Amino acid sequence: MDYTQLFRKLRESRGLTLDQLAELARVHRNTVVNIESGRPVKFKTIARLMKRMGYAADSTELRSIALLWLESVSGIPFSRADAEGTARQAIASYRAPLRQAARELEATVTAASLSPKAIELLIFAAQTPEVLSILEQVRALTKGAAAIAAAELELKAAEDAAAYETKPAPRSTAASSRSK
Repeated sequence: MDYTQLFRKLRESRGLTLDQLAELARVHRNTVVNIESGRPVKFKTIARLMKRMGYAADSTELRSIALLWLESVSGIPFSRADAEGTARQAIASYRAPLRQAARELEATVTAASLSPKAIELLIFAAQTPEVLSILEQVRALTKGAAAIAAAELELKAAEDAAAYETKPAPRSTAASSRSK
């Protein structure tokens, strides 16, 4: 059984229709329909509706709904005996890329021979979104300025080359009259 089926069973056991529960909880009817049809909903919405149906926060029913809902959003079968192994596997697969990224970061920092103070500043910048935003803007400006400078150098080089180009000598009138 999943949380949607249990929720419907609990609603019906209280003798409530979809519309009655929606009115009782002061939510739109679609909220109740979404829960019972398995559309993504926040657990606090489910808990609020359960409370309105008369189920206490520490009730077995709400705990069962919570466990089943958590299974559906995480993909980990907590209600089965082998859930711990499945959960550990999921956590390990999530952490593996993080460990690899940490190793790569450590290698990069070591190769750059950063001082402890520079590393401390990098950590602060990485943990502060405002600083990261400012750094990204400075980097964009720097790249833009570098591109402009490169374009100006290219233009200057082209202008300098034009000054040294030799123009073909004008044809003399005698030579031009002979050719006619």
